[in-house]
Amino acid sequence: RDRAMTPTWKRWLAASCVALACAPALAQKQGSIVVDGSDWISASATERRAYVVGAGNMIAAELAYAKRRNVAPAPVSEQVNKAVSQMPLDEVEARITNWYNAHPGSLSTPVMGVVWRELVKRGP
Repeated sequence: RDRAMTPTWKRWLAASCVALACAPALAQKQGSIVVDGSDWISASATERRAYVVGAGNMIAAELAYAKRRNVAPAPVSEQVNKAVSQMPLDEVEARITNWYNAHPGSLSTPVMGVVWRELVKRGP
């Protein structure tokens, strides 16, 4: 099937599944699905980018679902989407990595917390 004919939500889902396949390598703590700085720093750049793609696709899917259902999306999703929508993937990954490198005592901070502090609150 031609990619142009595949509904956008199916491409989001497929990309999210690929990213989730990398999640076990990224979230190394037993039973944890929350990725923190220890996981982030020990992951390869490819794994970190896959995480960002997965998180981004889940936010995009949430926004599309809310729009389709004619309900207000979660404000945090809107703000994260706005903060990173014009940012290249490599820049998102680098800013998160740079934050952890600058704050080695804060490796227990979840990645999404860094996204909020570094990308949403500080801006581009």
